[in-house]
Amino acid sequence: MDESEAMQAFAAVDRHLGATRIAVVDVLLIGSSAGLLTGQLPRHRTTTDCDVMDIRPATAEGLLLNAAEAVARERGLSRSWLNTDAQMLRHALPEGWRTRTVTVFLGQAIRVMAIGRVDLICMKVYAGRAQDMDDLRCMKPSEDELGLVDAYLGTLEVHGEPQSHLEDARLVLDSLRSRHAG
Repeated sequence: MDESEAMQAFAAVDRHLGATRIAVVDVLLIGSSAGLLTGQLPRHRTTTDCDVMDIRPATAEGLLLNAAEAVARERGLSRSWLNTDAQMLRHALPEGWRTRTVTVFLGQAIRVMAIGRVDLICMKVYAGRAQDMDDLRCMKPSEDELGLVDAYLGTLEVHGEPQSHLEDARLVLDSLRSRHAG
């Protein structure tokens, strides 16, 4: 799914939700879809899904996911193209993230926002998968941004994040810093 396909899918979800006469549903994206839709990742980058971290009001989650499933059938997308699997990581969102969101789609019944650049960098360092490393190389975080990631990891440590996870994230951070030094 590229940027255009994602925007078309959100427009279709908006039409489905609009038929339910629900008040506007706010959706927060993280991951590669957030990077694609905010221009933080290259236009040629694609993703298999859109990771939803937060839905407001929470009571609209069922309606949103039903609309997304209908859109998947109509457009030939994976049933999980819009999913809430990432919500288990909600505790790891950097402090103040709400003030840095970027609206990427505004319809009649849905407003889709993405986490901001520094929050996306933090979450990708935290996840540390191969695809996250590729995305981080494309994003080219600055030394200042890497300093914010370091502070973020310190906050996670204070809040009891498992040491093994933090050690992995610090290895990712060190790898990014070594690119600046080299």
